[in-house]
Amino acid sequence: METSELLLHQIFQTVRIISKGLNQHLESHGIYSSEWSIITTLTEKGSMTQGALASYLNIEPPAVSKTLVKLEKKGLIMRIPGTDKREKQVMLTNQANQQYLTWQEIVGHHRNALLANLSPQQQQEMTRLLQTIFENAQHYEKGAT
Repeated sequence: METSELLLHQIFQTVRIISKGLNQHLESHGIYSSEWSIITTLTEKGSMTQGALASYLNIEPPAVSKTLVKLEKKGLIMRIPGTDKREKQVMLTNQANQQYLTWQEIVGHHRNALLANLSPQQQQEMTRLLQTIFENAQHYEKGAT
């Protein structure tokens, strides 16, 4: 396997095991990593449209829609009419806001365990490298469409 293929394979495998592990820790608290990414985005950014969420998280709109339906059934989000009648604003409910700190603590422990053997400098370098790969992917996708 060539170096670039090995690197991307490792990135995919790493993301999968991180997501799987986080799901195991969050499951007993009623949410999953895909739902957490939406919850934390809404906490940090405030209410957003479904399209804006999909764009911000780089997730296909149908996948975001499916996750939002689950979150709505759990009483963790609500959709309210926005200025554009075709698209509603998605926002967290009081129930989600009350549980947020518990979920955040679980996620924090998980992340600390994953990064335990990396110095802050190594973490910064890894972030920089991954940002470069991300930007290259964005540039490639814009050119490929």
